[in-house]
Amino acid sequence: MRYTTNCTSSDATSINNMKRRAQEVTYRTFRRHCGNLDEVAQQMGYALHPARGLMLVNDWHVRYYKSSYRGKPCYYMAHSAIEYIWT
Repeated sequence: MRYTTNCTSSDATSINNMKRRAQEVTYRTFRRHCGNLDEVAQQMGYALHPARGLMLVNDWHVRYYKSSYRGKPCYYMAHSAIEYIWT
């Protein structure tokens, strides 16, 4: 799956429906299914190596989910009350 959008660029109905169907998954499962995760993480300010700063995998505030978004299977991560969606 590829990064598609986040909740600030979507509509409330689509996001609420996605969240209602969500099942939490591990970072490892999320990473396995979500292409370009490193690119998105870097854009969010995360480091790709622990010597360079906080890595996404080590941020205990972030949660990962499997669901569907507008009828398509998706994975999303919840970061600072924003959902980042891969379809």
